Amino acid sequence: MNDEVLLRHLDEYLEPPADPNPETAGITIVWERDNPNFGARHIWGKHRITEEEVEQVIFEIPPFVEAKRHPDHPNRTIFWGATRRDRWIVIVCEDWKEDDTRYLRPITAFEPEEGVKYWEEYQ
Repeated sequence: MNDEVLLRHLDEYLEPPADPNPETAGITIVWERDNPNFGARHIWGKHRITEEEVEQVIFEIPPFVEAKRHPDHPNRTIFWGATRRDRWIVIVCEDWKEDDTRYLRPITAFEPEEGVKYWEEYQ
């Protein structure tokens, strides 16, 4: 076994592949990477959450994901879910449809200190 194969097996052991979430099939993520106020740069810089973690919550199951429409912004969806390493995060995305494709643009993502209580009380 060469090093590349060993490393791939190690990665799969440490972070086993998850099943795709059928409810998010066909969604395209549009990443804003250059703005310090929202998008990937903001999410990493302020909350230390990676693009990969955001995509794990949106596109994979298990472990778990829920989604709600933002009560004050009807063009935004809020996701609550866990990464492969069981990090529970909230993700706020702009949400729109063009032709037959649904798009999400992550605005922010964070780990609420209150955990699930934050999600349950959020209206």
